[in-house]
Amino acid sequence: MATTNKAVESPQPSLWRQIRSIHAGLVLATLDVIGLGIASYLSIEELQNHTLVCVKGGIFDCNAVAQSSYSRPFAGIPVAVYGVFLSLTLLVLALAWWRTNNYKLLLLHYGLSLVGVLFEGWFQFAQVFLIKKVCMWCESYGISLILRFVVALWVYLRTPNPDAVFDEELAE
Repeated sequence: MATTNKAVESPQPSLWRQIRSIHAGLVLATLDVIGLGIASYLSIEELQNHTLVCVKGGIFDCNAVAQSSYSRPFAGIPVAVYGVFLSLTLLVLALAWWRTNNYKLLLLHYGLSLVGVLFEGWFQFAQVFLIKKVCMWCESYGISLILRFVVALWVYLRTPNPDAVFDEELAE
């Protein structure tokens, strides 16, 4: 007589539960890498005066946006270069928050992404109303930046008592 020996298996968590168990710092880091890639491409092409690969027609014209004075608002440096530095900084903050769970790092990420979103709002206004052309790469970067801000805001709002988190960190 053959006996079967079945091990008691714990049920697999649902896909939704698995997704929700991912640390938000890793989600932010992923979005930061995407933004860094976009900003790096734009920076390299603009600094070398290359033509951007872009959908052209109607309102879309990346090169018109890149060649406008609004794309170099401070000291003649392309906006994309600032995007590279912002994305690198946000990436470092996200990874540090993921590794340490230091709530202050999340707040720094949130604050810097808020500054980025405000600048993105200005640049969006400049594209639509002043340049009258839109860059799909700039829009993609803007979406990644807004998503980073929303994720950081969501975590901030879901933290039950931020003051208690600060007290715990000070006690360490």
